[in-house]
Amino acid sequence: LSIILAAHTQLAAQETDAKKDLEKAKAEMIREADDDQQPNYTKAVNLLKGVVNKEPGNATAWYFYGYALDKLNIPDGEHIPAATYTLTEQASTAFEKAVSLSNDIYTGELILLDPHTKILSVWGSLALKYLNEGKRDSALLCLRKSALQGGINRTVLTYFKQVINECSANAYRFTNGDMYLYYLNYLQLVEKFRVDVNCIDLNLLNTKWYSTWEASRNKLPVSFSPADLAKLEAKKWEEKIVSIDNKNPRFSDSSVTWKLSATYSKKYLLRSDQVLLDVLQQNGFRKDVFFAADVPPYMWLFLNDYLQCRGLTNKLVTKKDSNDLNMLTERLRSLPYLPSSS
Repeated sequence: LSIILAAHTQLAAQETDAKKDLEKAKAEMIREADDDQQPNYTKAVNLLKGVVNKEPGNATAWYFYGYALDKLNIPDGEHIPAATYTLTEQASTAFEKAVSLSNDIYTGELILLDPHTKILSVWGSLALKYLNEGKRDSALLCLRKSALQGGINRTVLTYFKQVINECSANAYRFTNGDMYLYYLNYLQLVEKFRVDVNCIDLNLLNTKWYSTWEASRNKLPVSFSPADLAKLEAKKWEEKIVSIDNKNPRFSDSSVTWKLSATYSKKYLLRSDQVLLDVLQQNGFRKDVFFAADVPPYMWLFLNDYLQCRGLTNKLVTKKDSNDLNMLTERLRSLPYLPSSS
């Protein structure tokens, strides 16, 4: 009996220690931006590795372990080119464990994305690294692996097919967020679906490597030289009138003009904003431009008056307030039914 009690006491102590370490790791990972210290993901990984060893059936611990490994691998978008296969695979395995322990429906605590989407995200980020290096086959392998490991939801994939199908041929499509970025990459690279559309992630335009890479392969019509593009930074900005001259002979309008306010902290224009403005001005309506419907107004440079709702997207047009309710009604009627599960 004393042996059983001692074992029970030891097990209870391990569970208490594991719970404490899990909370310490969570606190380490979600430090606020104004804290004196940045999150220490190495420390979080070490804590969580101990937790999952002590409690291998703890789905929440595996989820946070995957997140810590992912952040250790890629702290932010600027570090995507430095991602490693080893850490990507370890993070994916942790997320897969969280899913399997939850019978495929994880209900534990989240930082942002669910573990299924994080499987896609970690492999999708590595795919971007390989694309930036010109290794297309390696990128395809990563995206296919994300699907194999449970990162692709077929219902969500169908939704994004509807999203990209609202774009006209050879259009520019600006989005933000991992769901758009990696699902659209999967559709275009793996399924070769609507490869004519130029999908650009607005968040990643704030990084130096992404805009330089997109411009180098003629996906972004910019006036900046490669050197100037690489050193572009946020700049102070006061509200002013800006315009996009119409360079498409199919339209009679001479230009689109609006007041552009600061997009960040009421006094700055971010790097991504400057690149987007330059792209819109260089394109000059030669090719159609679409924004995802859930892109916030500051990310589309407050062009609200010139955005025409197309259903799941907003199209940049030359005429103010040109929404067509009849067109929207027909568009919604034409959308296929999406099942509630994949």
